[in-house]
Amino acid sequence: MKYLIVFFSTLILSLHASADMIVICHPDSGIDKLSRKQVIDLYMGRVQHFPNGGKALTLDMPTDSDHRAKFYKGLTGKTLPQINAYWARLIFAGRATPPQSVESFQEVITTIMKDTTAIGYINKSELVDSVKVIAHVE
Repeated sequence: MKYLIVFFSTLILSLHASADMIVICHPDSGIDKLSRKQVIDLYMGRVQHFPNGGKALTLDMPTDSDHRAKFYKGLTGKTLPQINAYWARLIFAGRATPPQSVESFQEVITTIMKDTTAIGYINKSELVDSVKVIAHVE
């Protein structure tokens, strides 16, 4: 029994660690760090520019993605259906444009490497040297 408890505890901790999301941008973006509120404002369509005034191209996973669900739950505490409903209302009212959808973390990284205005999120385990970490979402 003791071994089962240790096994499941280790499994849960490793799953949590692998689910940690980081927010990344191009090293030449002029952004060193964003607060949780600044990331929320960008991803919820409240602002379209970085704090330094530069336009931000927000990248997001597909609307039904588990990664997207983990990111928004960790960032805002909201479920994916709540986030999707939020965006549906904003789009219908013409008040905002949602982040650009990409298919994979690799596409996030590739887009960011080509575009200094892009910002995206990936699992911490996917981090490469060619991008800059500007926020953590757990």
